[in-house]
Amino acid sequence: MSQEIASPQQELIVCLQKQLVETLLRHKKKPYLPVWGELYSTLREFIKIARQSGQNLLLYPISPTGSLHFMHQTGLFRVDIPDPGLTISLSTDELIEALIAGRFFPAKPNCDTTSRFPE
Repeated sequence: MSQEIASPQQELIVCLQKQLVETLLRHKKKPYLPVWGELYSTLREFIKIARQSGQNLLLYPISPTGSLHFMHQTGLFRVDIPDPGLTISLSTDELIEALIAGRFFPAKPNCDTTSRFPE
């Protein structure tokens, strides 16, 4: 894959990661606002990119430890929590319901300039 193709795709992934985290942070502050559609739309974009590229994608690190991925082979989202060695596979709808319920909350991004989720 050429650098020209990878760079815009990587920028889009970072933008989607930021959008997803911001949506979840906003929902935590104002849980009365509807977010289901916004989460669904963002997750569908991750799915499209993963399927087109044939790669698994990291959506974000989970607080306090772990990570949330989309696995292109299975078409499911995977939550990895290393301490007890737990792996959970979820459909899009199951993940959205879990996120709205406050499960698998994103870790706070680093405040330095090399942050995965730039300000």
